[in-house]
Amino acid sequence: MSPIITHQMQPCPYSCVSTCLAMIVGRPAPEIIEAMHHPYRNGDLTLRQMLERLGVEYTAFFSLDCPPLADEGVYLCTSPSLNIEGGNHQILIEVTDENYFVLDPVQGRENRKYYVARGKGEDIPLAIDLGGFVFDAFISREHLVAQRTGAPLAELAA
Repeated sequence: MSPIITHQMQPCPYSCVSTCLAMIVGRPAPEIIEAMHHPYRNGDLTLRQMLERLGVEYTAFFSLDCPPLADEGVYLCTSPSLNIEGGNHQILIEVTDENYFVLDPVQGRENRKYYVARGKGEDIPLAIDLGGFVFDAFISREHLVAQRTGAPLAELAA
């Protein structure tokens, strides 16, 4: 199966969370940033609340659980920032039946390092193989498809 998520580039150095959510729901990043970026950065809105407001059905994880990349869908992950010393960064890992894809919203910003799946960044100076990360949430492939077609999940299962 081919990936569902379309990569979007974050428009500023600090909008990785909102841009990842925009990729998940298939809406333009500026729209999500306008609605949620400042409350999130100010601590008035959590990632959980953002997912819920966007109508995203997800499974949350605790870092102690160490879940595997086993199910088809997208994993919302926190990784060390490659560009902001001591900072965190939000990325997506989409898993299909045959492969996995790293979607880093900073990819494409001038002179910014970004994560790629292991072995996919050879000969690209700014591409860094993904190493450590923590799962924050998982969104199933079925939910991603339903969001994009507007079909209820029950109709997709039938």
